[in-house]
Amino acid sequence: MTISSPLRTLDRRRFLALAGGTFGVLAAGQLTEALSARAAELDPAPFTLGVASGDPDHHSVVLWTRLVPDPLDAETGGMPATPVEVRWEVARDESFRQVVAGGTVSALPESAHTVHVLVEDLAPDRWYWYRFQYEGTYSRTGRTRTMPPPGAKADHMRFAFVSCQSWTGGAYPAYRDLAEQDLDFVLHLGDYIYETADGSLTEFRRLHALYKTSAELRAAHARFPFIVTWDDHEVQNNYAADVPGGAGDGRPFLERRANGYQAYYEHLPLRPEQRPAGPDALMYRRVSFGKLAEFSVLDTRQYRTDQAYGDGRKEPGPEVWNPQRTMTGPEQEQWLLNNLKDSKARWNVVAQQTIMAAFDYDLGPGKIVNLDQWDGYAGARARILDFVDQHDVTNPVVLSGDWHTHWVNDLKTDFDDPTSPVVATEFVGTSISSGAGWDADVRAGLVANPHVKFYNGTYRGYVICDVTRDRWRADLRIVLKGNDAASPAFTIAAFEVRDGRPGARRIDAGDGLVGRISDRVTAKALANVRVTVTASDGTRVADVTTDTTGEYLAFAPPGQYTVAVNGVGYEPATATATVRAGTQTRGDVTLVRAAVRAGTGRPVPGPQSQAAATDLTLSNSMLSLALSAGSQDPQLPGVTLGKPLDLAAVGHLDQLDWMNLPYASASQPRGSNAWQQLTVRSTALEVLSAGGPTAAARATGASTQVPDIEVITTFTLGDNDPWVSAESVFTNRGTTARTFWLGDVLDHDGAGQRSGVAGHGTVTASAPADFIPTAPWVGMTGSDGQTYGLIYDDAGFTAYACGIWVMTQRQVTLEPGAAFTLRRRIAAVDNDGAADPFAVLAGL
Repeated sequence: MTISSPLRTLDRRRFLALAGGTFGVLAAGQLTEALSARAAELDPAPFTLGVASGDPDHHSVVLWTRLVPDPLDAETGGMPATPVEVRWEVARDESFRQVVAGGTVSALPESAHTVHVLVEDLAPDRWYWYRFQYEGTYSRTGRTRTMPPPGAKADHMRFAFVSCQSWTGGAYPAYRDLAEQDLDFVLHLGDYIYETADGSLTEFRRLHALYKTSAELRAAHARFPFIVTWDDHEVQNNYAADVPGGAGDGRPFLERRANGYQAYYEHLPLRPEQRPAGPDALMYRRVSFGKLAEFSVLDTRQYRTDQAYGDGRKEPGPEVWNPQRTMTGPEQEQWLLNNLKDSKARWNVVAQQTIMAAFDYDLGPGKIVNLDQWDGYAGARARILDFVDQHDVTNPVVLSGDWHTHWVNDLKTDFDDPTSPVVATEFVGTSISSGAGWDADVRAGLVANPHVKFYNGTYRGYVICDVTRDRWRADLRIVLKGNDAASPAFTIAAFEVRDGRPGARRIDAGDGLVGRISDRVTAKALANVRVTVTASDGTRVADVTTDTTGEYLAFAPPGQYTVAVNGVGYEPATATATVRAGTQTRGDVTLVRAAVRAGTGRPVPGPQSQAAATDLTLSNSMLSLALSAGSQDPQLPGVTLGKPLDLAAVGHLDQLDWMNLPYASASQPRGSNAWQQLTVRSTALEVLSAGGPTAAARATGASTQVPDIEVITTFTLGDNDPWVSAESVFTNRGTTARTFWLGDVLDHDGAGQRSGVAGHGTVTASAPADFIPTAPWVGMTGSDGQTYGLIYDDAGFTAYACGIWVMTQRQVTLEPGAAFTLRRRIAAVDNDGAADPFAVLAGL
């Protein structure tokens, strides 16, 4: 039989059809280049998506391929709607002179012409080579291995674990580096694909085909056997059992889940036991590497209880401790506990998806946790860790993914007690390509979580584990640019766990550039300072911030670099550094306190920062405030000029979305979109005083809703002030009296965001409501210990607030020629983790 439409070259239009909208972030030129490169890198048809092996035991392994001459054809892949026979063979040598097994297998249209061959009766603990053949065309040659027999002494094991490979973050240089390593196998802990709104089987098949057009991913599959398990994005983000994680496309969720599971099985080297039956599939299983290690591979999505309190990062309540709540389901949990109790292995590994260690994002006395992780299932976690402690499980190690960042954690039976003994070690691997927009939130919370021994969220990569009977070594690998296939790779750090001693210790500082940023006078370490590393040709190779000890990690290939440092409250500084291969280079920098200044070129560092270097920044030794001199916020179309975009206090990063300051509305703002006031448009922003005792700027504009109302706002900053004074003058330039509403909106987008109104405490409700302040201020805060406030000279206003924004409202009537002046101070201050983070505003 001849395969119809054999694929030799891919035209750009059809490759774009395969990619769908996933290249939307690329410019047109980049898109053309990316598509052409991907098309040229496919394997020979019909084996365009390569080969893979997986789930090895001591005498068998699964081989996989798919006949898909046209992977751009999401419906058929270019194959006829009939079965075809495919030959396979396994040899002891790469030249196939010593073939030990072979046969034919049917590739069926109802399974997208995918092939799963369970090869049995192989010798234990041995490498093999395999390939497929159809009508004279051979696939590429793959390499695989069997495990040491159960109970056999095994002295050494080396493997990698990976997760989270969003296509939009490709081109997978981490897989390129991984394929160059000497490994026994690869563990994939989930998020192999990222779903779209369409949950059809055709769509899931399209995505799996798209992801395997990556030459780097195919190379890794061909070189090592994979042991895989899923997380959420193989079906839908944050789903829990039969509860969807989002609205989806209107399709019944269990139908979506069945489609996701089916496509997952079709495209990965899984055993017959893992074949789904509709929306159900047995994914959890045990894997042994002789007596050296036993792996309990978990499925923490299919059976879990729905997330508590509606999911998200929130304060944990009693529900998270409910003994009926489960991450694994009761049957899988008991299976896991039995594995741990009965195991005779030297190392007992739990390979699963989400972070098991507790993590409190709130620096104050309260707690903010991620309810999708084990923190949302604290009772279930306690049962497992208590069991590990009580049964003296030998050398327990937990491997996790999901959070797109590198972690090394001590696992305890009581995370709230620093003296509680360590009962296990957790290694969390960063993502292959998926971004980590929450990096700054985690870094800010590290000081409140001493059981986290290492964290880095800047880079993409994976983890290599090198294991002997005496020790477990974990090398945390990173690549500089996750979307550059040629990006160099480094070891950011290496940790070791010794036999019989739970808890990891750092043994290798890693490659690259590190340093400490400190105050030149006091030598105090400076946290939350931005460090930008630029190569001699002007290429920016790293953009990171310092941790609570003032340290930063910024990896770069050998060469000469400029290190630029920008911290709130300090004058920017630069230094040079020479990075040499194979060694760690230090680039320590000291900073001096900032003078009062108004000017461009000094952005406010932070995860929410959106002002450009061409926007205007008012700064002193206490805070920095950026005003739009041209940058446009998409939430404030056409009226962003002159608005405060970024704000941070010394020692902190910007967590502000923006301030809609001021507005002038014809009607009283009401409803969930009251914050989006497009009612004052400035036409000019000018510097009145660039420095000296004070710095000042002025925005000139008018109301877009109330005729004849001119609005001029002057911003003034003095030395050592923790606030910027803002005076808005509303003047009626017409001949008719005008009545309107005016005020400001404060919007904070950082972790743990919540509003505050004087006399009413913290506001967390999702629906806005009216409040009468007992003092003339409103505020917002998050989990980073920083409080933002608007402190008014005149108390004659009401507050309208919900948990994620707060606004002030007052009604005025202006006769022709009359003016009203609104005076307030824009504050950013450290609340020192107080139980009431807004109390600090009352003292300003």
